[in-house]
Parts: sequence; C-alpha cells; structure tokens
Amino acid sequence: MGKVSIPTRYLSNKNYIQEVSVEGKKSSKFYFRFSIYELYVAQIIRAGNCITLLSSPFEITRDNFWNTHYFEDITRHVFWTFNKSFVLVLMDKIETLSPSILNRCYELLIHNFQPYDDRPGEDDPDEELQWCIIKNRNLIRDEKFKKMYLLDQQNRKILLEALDRRKTLLNGSADEKNGSVASVDFTSTQEVNTSFIEVLYPMNGNAEETLQFIIQKTAEANFEFNIFSQVKRFPNGKNQYGLNGSIAAAIDFFYQLGYYKKDYNLEQIFKAYSLHTRNTIGKLKVFLSEFRQDNSYLKHIAKLKELKIDRQL
Repeated sequence: MGKVSIPTRYLSNKNYIQEVSVEGKKSSKFYFRFSIYELYVAQIIRAGNCITLLSSPFEITRDNFWNTHYFEDITRHVFWTFNKSFVLVLMDKIETLSPSILNRCYELLIHNFQPYDDRPGEDDPDEELQWCIIKNRNLIRDEKFKKMYLLDQQNRKILLEALDRRKTLLNGSADEKNGSVASVDFTSTQEVNTSFIEVLYPMNGNAEETLQFIIQKTAEANFEFNIFSQVKRFPNGKNQYGLNGSIAAAIDFFYQLGYYKKDYNLEQIFKAYSLHTRNTIGKLKVFLSEFRQDNSYLKHIAKLKELKIDRQL
C-alpha cells in the first residue's frame, strides 16, 4: 500500500465515521463532535441507518439500493447496519429485478462481501480509500465496534441468500421451458444446505458472534488472504498458492478448540464454509487426509497459536 499524505489522513480522520442516511433518516451528531465514535455508531444503528468510513456522503433508499450504478459503492464502502424492516423492503424489491441486474448484484455482493476488503497497489491514486482500509483494520480489532461488523454481515448474508434463491427460481423456470435439468455447483444450496452459521457453537448464545470472533482473530493473525471473502482464482480456475492451507488452518484451529458443534465433522464444516464464502477446495476428501502436512497450513496455524486463544465458549 502506498504512502498516504498528511492532508488525506486529516480529511479521513476528521470524518472518521460517517452516517449513511436510509430513507432520509438522521441521527444526532453530538457524540461525533466529541469523537466518541462507539456511541455515535450506536445511535446510527438505533436509527436504522448505515455507516461509511469515507468522507463523501451516501444516501440509501429503496429505489437506489439495487441500482448497480450505486450498488458497487454500497457493497464496497458501506456497513449495512439498517434494521430488519428495511431488510424486508429490500427483499421485496428483489422480486422485481431483471435477470441481468439480479446477476450483477449477486456478483458484486459475492465479490465485496466485507466492506473495505480492497488491497490497493503501491501506485493506487485513491489515498483516502487506502487510509479507510487502515482505519477498518483498527476498528475490526476493537470490541466496541463488534455490533457494527456483526450486523453488517448478518444483513449481507440474508440478502445474498435472497438473491441466490431468486436466481435459482428463475434458472429453474428457464430450465423447465427448455426441457433441461440445471447442473449443480459444488457450493450450491441444492447440494450443501448446511450454513456455516449452523455448524458454529454459539458464543454468548449467538453463533453470529462466534463467526465474528473467528474473523477478528484471523485478521489479528495477519493471514495472507481474507478467507471469509471470496478470494480471486488464477485464470486457469485454480486457487492462489497457499489459500487452501490458510483455510484449513483457520477451520482446524477453531475446530480443535471446540468452536464448532460436535454434530459436524471436518468435511461438513469445510463444505459449509465453501457455501458461505464461495471459496472451494478441489478433491476435498484427498485434501482432508493430508492437509496437516501442508506448508501453508503449518505457517498459518502457527500465527493463530501465537495469539494464545483459549476456548471462550
């Protein structure tokens, strides 16, 4: 990541956390003015609004949310902390999307499942985005902002699954008209119907909290890949070098500490993970028989062990 200039850092830090209005709602700026950002975030969430780390303002409405001209920015740069009522409004709108818009929104959400997950190069001219990525790395380690990250991931998962169901329904209708049977992907909901949330042992009674804890700890361990977002493959379709081992390290480490329910074995957990992230491992059964000798696995599990994580369930 390139060097970020002092003026850009000043601009970004002055607007450290920004409210994104949903359907025109606004909350008080009292705590923002005193830089008590955790209380400001709580106010924003209570109002049913969203959050960005950029200085430029956003506004979300039921009419512009699924507009792909805005949706790419909304997926990349906004934490989806809106309330359940607005989630239902957005789910209703999915029924009206054309197949091309539906597919594009699905692709964008898959690719940007976690905001500020970009990795700009040294020559990237967008200094503010670079600084926001640094801010995000600091915030995700702070327990005071756990609810913001948790709610964002919950809302994204609900809407991603709704998009997936709508795509499946439309594809099924098209196949019936053509008299053909749709092929099943390894990570499709038809073949693997156990969600990753379902296999996790609840932390404080909430499995979503367990997932957020695991995401936080892999971030603290400085994994080479953000394994809870879809990681780009090589042009030949193969995973990037070391990705399989890093996935295995994260799953096996927390498996051994009891963060997964005893009803599920490692193969089932790997498949649920693939459904959740769209990251797959070819010849999974073979990989499961030998992954603990993989160099990437050994390197990444050593990073996790350095954190000295105890079982907290």
